[in-house]
Amino acid sequence: MTAATGLRRNSARLKGLAKYLRTKHSDRFGLSLRRKTRPSGEELIYLTFNTRPEGSGDQKWLKLNASYQDGDVVISTAVDTALAEFDNNLQRNAGGPVGSSLGVYQRQALGRIEHSGNSEKHAARRVKWLKSCVQWLSENNCRATSRDDLLRWIQSWPAEARSRRDAISSACLLYGIATDGKQLNPGLDYGYQAPQAGQGKPVDPAEIQRVILNLWDRAPESDLAHAAAWLTSWVAITGARGAMVMASRLLWTSPGSLEVGVGVYVDCRDSKRGRNRQSKLSPSWKQLLEAIGVKRLNTPPQRLRDAASPWDEKPSQDQQRKTEQELASIHGWIWRELSEERGLKKDRELIGLRTLRHNAARRLLEVKQLDVLQIASLLSTSEDMLRKTYSDHHRFRSNEIIREVFG
Repeated sequence: MTAATGLRRNSARLKGLAKYLRTKHSDRFGLSLRRKTRPSGEELIYLTFNTRPEGSGDQKWLKLNASYQDGDVVISTAVDTALAEFDNNLQRNAGGPVGSSLGVYQRQALGRIEHSGNSEKHAARRVKWLKSCVQWLSENNCRATSRDDLLRWIQSWPAEARSRRDAISSACLLYGIATDGKQLNPGLDYGYQAPQAGQGKPVDPAEIQRVILNLWDRAPESDLAHAAAWLTSWVAITGARGAMVMASRLLWTSPGSLEVGVGVYVDCRDSKRGRNRQSKLSPSWKQLLEAIGVKRLNTPPQRLRDAASPWDEKPSQDQQRKTEQELASIHGWIWRELSEERGLKKDRELIGLRTLRHNAARRLLEVKQLDVLQIASLLSTSEDMLRKTYSDHHRFRSNEIIREVFG
């Protein structure tokens, strides 16, 4: 469990204080206070706000010079100080970091990202990490032309985390621009290290089914609750990514017009990391499908239809933006409703979209009649990725295969 997914939380006290602070700092849209517990037990407080109204723009996270044990006056003072320092940094770095060519390199890199043909989601992530890299170099008096400085930036991120890959990509892009095309080539010592085998440990299917059916019990409460139940159900029974479900034919045809059943294909599109290719959803969890009911699975909520990406062509930037916003809204609803404060944190972890996808992959690996290529196609991934991620599975253990065949 990572800090970003499991340790961030609010309390009634912080919510009340944030409500008061919004009246003082009305220009900080969506101002909120977050409590985060480190493994050491230290309680940290972060201030978050958006740079534009209605939740758009970048979300800023400022670490406060205060802890959860401090009183409201101390925390409020820390908020004022953090915002003042933030504004000073903006003025000092307007147009790019002062005293270096970092601002010029950043603008050139942003232009290259803009014309690279990436999907909006992928481009936004590259922009975010590029700016983070430039900010780090500026704060540490480093240079974009220095290989050693950029290697230090890369090394500041965990080797087995996705952040290491993003840090490498941003460093390579910036170094190439700053040195007129030279390659950074971080090498194995600074490269991304694949996590150890055994990812996505199997979860009790009965527990997953219980939580998902509870979501359906709450579906009549609101359109967002209905959307969360429908999307989560499709990810659970197929193992598809949420974005693939949002780009499926189900959202573009009249309810009930498509056949839904175990082993039946539903056309969709996979646009992970800028790729755009045709793919298919294929239900493989009969028990859950029957428990939910074909009629409900074949009747998507209207709000998902309104935010859907096309299943038969490359989506526009506006369509991608709407899809990503809707996925974020569903994630936020699940996070709030199945919160730690309500004692439902374990339920929330059971139905994380990544957890459900891992569970579906292991379910398919148990089917001996399916070879690895077929499973990879069903999950829209590669055979190599399956072997790396699930190398602890008995399908990939030579001794167990030998025992089964020759024993």
